[in-house]
Amino acid sequence: MSQEEPLLKITNSRPPGFISKVFFLYVFPLLRKANKTPLEFDMIEDLNVDDQSESLFKRMNQTFQLQKNSRFALYKSLFITFKKQFVIVFIVVLLWNVSLMYGPIMIRQTLSYIDYSEHTLGKSFEWLGIIMAVRFFNALSYQNSYYMLRKLSCDQHSAVSVFIMKKTLNVSFQSNKQYKAGEIINIMQVDLQRILNLNIAVSQVIFLPFQIGISFYLLFDFIGVSCLAGLGVMILGLLANFLLGRWGWKLQKQVMVAKDKRTKQAHEIFSQIKFIKANAFEEYFKNKLFEFRKKEIESINKKNIVTGLFTFAFLMTPQITLNITLAVYIWLQHNLTPAETFSIISLFSILQQSAIGLPRFINQIIEANISIKRIQNYLLTDELMNDCIQNVNDILGDSIDIEGTFYWDKVRNQEKPNKSTDVIPENQVIEPILKNIKLKIDIGEFVTIIGDVASGKSSLISAILGDMVYNVSRWPPTIKINGNIAYVSQKSWIQNATLKDNIVFGLPYDEKKYQNALIYSCLEQDIKILDKGEATMIGEKGVNLSGGQKARVSLARALYSDSDIYLLDDLISAVDMHVGKFIIEKCLCEYLNGKTIVLITHALYSCQYADRIILMDNGQIIKEGTIEDIKQCEKFEQIYQKYFKEHKNEEEDDQDEQLENLKLQKKKKSSTQQIDNTKKDIVDDLMILEDRKVGSVQMDVFKEYFHMSGGYLFFSFNLIIVIIQVVARFGSQIWLAQWSGQSDLTYDDNQHNLMIFSFFSLSFGFFALIRILTLSRESINIANKVHSRMIESLLYAPLCQFFERIPLGVLMNRLTKDQSVIDTEILWTISILYISCTNFIASTLINVISSSYYIIFPVLLFLYAVWKVQRFYMAANRELYRLESISKSPILSFFSETVNGLNIIRAFRKQEQFLERHTKNIDLNRKIQIVQLQTTTWFSMNLTFTSFIVNISAIAFVLFFGSDNPALAGLLMTVATVIDNSLQSAINSITQAETQFISFERCLAFAKIEHENGYKQKKDYVLNWPQVGDIQIDSLVVKYRENLQPALKGLNVVIKRQEKIGVVGRTGAGKSTVTLSLLRILEATDGSIIIDGVDISTLNLKQLRESITMILQDSTLFEGTLRENLDPLHQHTDQELNDVALQCCLGDLLLQKNGLNTEIQENGDNLSAGEKQLISIARAVLKQSQIILIDEATANIDVDTESKIQQTIQTAFKKCTVITIAHRINTIMHSDKILVIDQGEAKEFDEPQNLLNDKSSIFYSLYLQGKKSNKI
Repeated sequence: MSQEEPLLKITNSRPPGFISKVFFLYVFPLLRKANKTPLEFDMIEDLNVDDQSESLFKRMNQTFQLQKNSRFALYKSLFITFKKQFVIVFIVVLLWNVSLMYGPIMIRQTLSYIDYSEHTLGKSFEWLGIIMAVRFFNALSYQNSYYMLRKLSCDQHSAVSVFIMKKTLNVSFQSNKQYKAGEIINIMQVDLQRILNLNIAVSQVIFLPFQIGISFYLLFDFIGVSCLAGLGVMILGLLANFLLGRWGWKLQKQVMVAKDKRTKQAHEIFSQIKFIKANAFEEYFKNKLFEFRKKEIESINKKNIVTGLFTFAFLMTPQITLNITLAVYIWLQHNLTPAETFSIISLFSILQQSAIGLPRFINQIIEANISIKRIQNYLLTDELMNDCIQNVNDILGDSIDIEGTFYWDKVRNQEKPNKSTDVIPENQVIEPILKNIKLKIDIGEFVTIIGDVASGKSSLISAILGDMVYNVSRWPPTIKINGNIAYVSQKSWIQNATLKDNIVFGLPYDEKKYQNALIYSCLEQDIKILDKGEATMIGEKGVNLSGGQKARVSLARALYSDSDIYLLDDLISAVDMHVGKFIIEKCLCEYLNGKTIVLITHALYSCQYADRIILMDNGQIIKEGTIEDIKQCEKFEQIYQKYFKEHKNEEEDDQDEQLENLKLQKKKKSSTQQIDNTKKDIVDDLMILEDRKVGSVQMDVFKEYFHMSGGYLFFSFNLIIVIIQVVARFGSQIWLAQWSGQSDLTYDDNQHNLMIFSFFSLSFGFFALIRILTLSRESINIANKVHSRMIESLLYAPLCQFFERIPLGVLMNRLTKDQSVIDTEILWTISILYISCTNFIASTLINVISSSYYIIFPVLLFLYAVWKVQRFYMAANRELYRLESISKSPILSFFSETVNGLNIIRAFRKQEQFLERHTKNIDLNRKIQIVQLQTTTWFSMNLTFTSFIVNISAIAFVLFFGSDNPALAGLLMTVATVIDNSLQSAINSITQAETQFISFERCLAFAKIEHENGYKQKKDYVLNWPQVGDIQIDSLVVKYRENLQPALKGLNVVIKRQEKIGVVGRTGAGKSTVTLSLLRILEATDGSIIIDGVDISTLNLKQLRESITMILQDSTLFEGTLRENLDPLHQHTDQELNDVALQCCLGDLLLQKNGLNTEIQENGDNLSAGEKQLISIARAVLKQSQIILIDEATANIDVDTESKIQQTIQTAFKKCTVITIAHRINTIMHSDKILVIDQGEAKEFDEPQNLLNDKSSIFYSLYLQGKKSNKI
């Protein structure tokens, strides 16, 4: 865990008083401080204990456990947990609605008073006071209700976030196939975010019937039975909207499903980007991802059309209702008066304002409802079946005692057999992975587990850790664990933290234990290679670490824990031979003497050190005992004979041990790379965007969005539409004012006026529909452009300079949350800004023209006050946004990191530690969010209060000078309320747009990453290349990044056609750099590589990588069928695929499963390490390249499988040039030549026998070490 992140402290400062709370006066000192100095985390008060996410989660968890059998468990839990807040908020929102609905009554009474000929000055002031009191209370109740609703949403969001993390720490994603890393990250990133909008949306929707009911009650009081016709229209309109809403809800579910699939595909692609780039599969996976995006876009477009119709219907329902009401009123031979007209307009204006926002709110409710159901389903999913695990503390008992049958897939509803027989039912569909396991391991015993590929070795450790499941209809297994466990997994997991923090892993620091961990994991020398030593941030990608180094970091973590039991899954295969021997002899046998050790291994030489050997086959323990006992087993004899055959050429030569040690010491004294961090690069710039230092967005970003959306043409078109809408809106009100101000009108006159009024109303709705559909379509077009450019840039970005340094969590944040903002939010915010600004200008002009020019002075005073308040507020808002942005990123990154390391976290029993870290991350972010909310509410409230300058002036003019024209007075009172509402909406839109454009800016930055050089220039393919596979490496100098020292320093090697070259060297010597250079994943800074007479720097990069095959140490599989994994580009027939699969020892997989249609899970989770690597070998054979690069591809494979692979390589690649990097000497002893690399230089390059004959060669010393290690 990084020590640099600020931690929360609990403070108990005096809470603000009632007046300070209601008016948000307590935030003023913070605003004043922000105007003097930049805000930092420690300047902001920490959360109270009751407001911390851990406390909120505990309260909610208690409720959820009682409600989890309910269909609406999460809804009920959210309500019951926060019922006190709900009640208070309900009361405040009700008061706001009451004050809102009193507005039309006030207008009617005021206009009646103005029309009254004998009003006095005192009475006018009395009315002015009443009006301003109502407006003041309305503003106060609205701002407080808004704050309470947002604060309640933040509390719920935090509680559910902790709930998701808690659940994740207890779910096995291997045994629960429904959820993968991509889906869980999407739930945390997208679904959880939608809870924030739910409460405000619900409050608006549930009070709409109240507003409608009060409105029609008042209408009945104002105009009598004429309103009943309007009520019928309103009911029909609401029914139509309800049907459209249901349709929209179904479409939103489709959107979420499509979004999940795209997110999952993107996560899978960028998790395996090295494989994709090495095989030039960028175009294929780009198109595959675009197909998922296309389906997502199609579902979003359908939903947007329905949303447009939905919005149009809601906008027009009040308008049509008003028109029908007026038509019936006229038909009943009534004439309109100003008091009736503008009270009616005010009522319908309220309904229309609600209708304008209602589609968005209902859409938010639909989205939140789907998301809450998804979250609830996840929270109710099966957890680890830990009820069979017993943690004991018995110094005389066994260290591990496990008995039972285990599965990866949960089995239900089977008839319970007799315990004594414990027979698996014949109708069992799901076959067990481990069958009738019965194993006891003594305290302090060293046990090795051996067996063929897919024999169940790793599954046995998973069962011990509690990650597997059992048949619930059978007698449960028993697992007794006597002590603490340390676990080293086959695939190393590295935290996004310093090297030291990865080793200490949250435990109290102990210098002696730490130094021992470094010594016995052979990390002392490696620390010198890293730029900042133990303080180097190595991250989730393991920057600057090889596979062997990552494995040794995992071992160091285990050693530092000082546990009682050590479970090591194929650790030795991941490290160099001499390192493996040191780990076994010095670390396991000496340093951990007295500890219980369970080691899965394919290196049979390690068995000689074990107290007991366990032999597994087909999910069963078929033999166990000492080395002498196990030799009697026929299966072991088969494995041993294959192993011995691989090492038969290694002769005894123990007298040269001193020479061996001398050579190893010589290698350890090699100089290390020193890293210069003075230069910035592309990643530095991207991380500046991630940890923004300034809140404002650069103008170039707005310009880019402007041009992407169609430039002047599109925005001019929308501006014209908005102006027409505003003209139609205010035109209808002005026409009504003129209409109601006339007396003695005939029925025909009223009909004529009604037709013109209806024209304005219908025009408003029609152009609103055009605007909505246009914005929806253009919004998706812009989002798709950004997504396409971003994916294009990412897939072709440099591997080492970019992907090795950017956390996957940051990348996925761009592709999920930020992309979602661009998809649906930015253009709508701009549209609202358009409308608000146009409404403000129009209403101001109407006020000035219709009353007196003196009103311009209050307007100017109002604008000045707004400018001053906005400047005072924005100084804090930018800083708070910066802090909120900085504190938000670690939440998802840490969660993503946790998902990928669950088995390690659970093995070390660190669930509570990680949950605590998650809660601290949330609380740090949440305290900033709450202060942001408080300051924003303060700003909105003060903005509303300053708008009273215009309101007081307009109403004063009406009361004191408007008696000669009540219709004009009514218009002024109606329009005056629009000024502050529209300006507040405009400023809120500006603030919201600035926040949303941060997402656009981040995505845009990722869309502008420079491509690798070979893709940047469009070069022609070289015909018939390569033909033979001659390779000439001439004075090659290669750097991983511009600011680093060279990894290869003038390398000179000539490789002839069809030669088999073995490459050896210590970790960090430059072995893998050679293969990366051949593929131009690393570009040469000097020198050249010539293949078949062509300098590869002149080639099209796609042709180069298509022509060379690389088999990686970490096998790469994608979710899909076996056929799709063998032949991603669909270039081969089924017969060819079957033949190669059989050639590569995949016959059992084809027979046991479903042939080429066998389903492969993400990362090949349903296959063993050996099976996954065999598929990778088969894929390489199908590619039929002239040059094959094998980078330690057999490191994690048993001897039997390795033997088959070696035979496959020798036969299938007989006419190819093969370069093999391996830890085990025996895997390259059949090579034509051996290349020994040290410090980035070719120290030795000759035939193996010639190097062995030279007793002073480095290779000879390595051979002796390997020979000694392989004795049994």
